[in-house]
Amino acid sequence: MRALAVLSLLILSGCAYFVDPVRIESFAPGANGSFTYRVATNTVLTENDDGEGEQIRLGWLRQDLEAHGLCAKGYAIDSRNFVQRNSGVFANGGAILYRGHCLK
Repeated sequence: MRALAVLSLLILSGCAYFVDPVRIESFAPGANGSFTYRVATNTVLTENDDGEGEQIRLGWLRQDLEAHGLCAKGYAIDSRNFVQRNSGVFANGGAILYRGHCLK
């Protein structure tokens, strides 16, 4: 029984290498405390702005702001746009583009 459990774990860990990363993003600080943040959407982290995916993306944004030493007094999102990767009936996925600035 133990051998089967160990074998199962080894098989699953081998598959982890091929799983697409969830967090695909870019962060660009700008002039005067502005920033641009782009993060990919997928079937789990959909483009909706009222769900758990949005809360996760905003958490990642806060982490990036902290990592860059920006917005110690908070920030404001000036615009939020969905950029679709492909067009057509079966198009799926894209990215959310946030533009914002630090509060003074």
